[in-house]
Amino acid sequence: MRDKQTLIYWIDLTGPAVLDEIVRLTIMNTNDNILFNQKFSTKMVDWWYSDLNGISPEGTYNEQPFESYKDEIQKIFNGANKLITFNSSTFFLEKQGINLSKKKIDDLADPFRVAGDATDTIDNLCIYYGYDLPTNIYNRTGLDYAKAINYCWHEMERYKEAQENK
Repeated sequence: MRDKQTLIYWIDLTGPAVLDEIVRLTIMNTNDNILFNQKFSTKMVDWWYSDLNGISPEGTYNEQPFESYKDEIQKIFNGANKLITFNSSTFFLEKQGINLSKKKIDDLADPFRVAGDATDTIDNLCIYYGYDLPTNIYNRTGLDYAKAINYCWHEMERYKEAQENK
């Protein structure tokens, strides 16, 4: 892995917010090369509303806990100077012991916010930028989300550059 690169990440949580645990993390570079893609078992939360992330609790029972991958994940993040995501959830990574203190984090949800309500979703971001994200949440993988973020980020950068060069 090239030192100090830009990485894309997607994280899925269980809910409810007080007890949230990470159930999936996907990390890739801006060339769609997958660096990490894993589901995790949970410690405290044994049921969640699967319509939030398409992951059923039963689908995580045989997975290893996040802690089993912590060093690998930290090493990947250490190789980045910038992280890009949608609806950034760094609190839960940091709660698990991942240090992101010196990372610039671009949350695509921030520049995309239009109404500041439930319409500011990754689905609508993908529609706006023309990315074909699977419509059935149960058919989506972490890779689908990470690739969608990467595509939309590239489009946002292209649009921003075009505006600056007017």
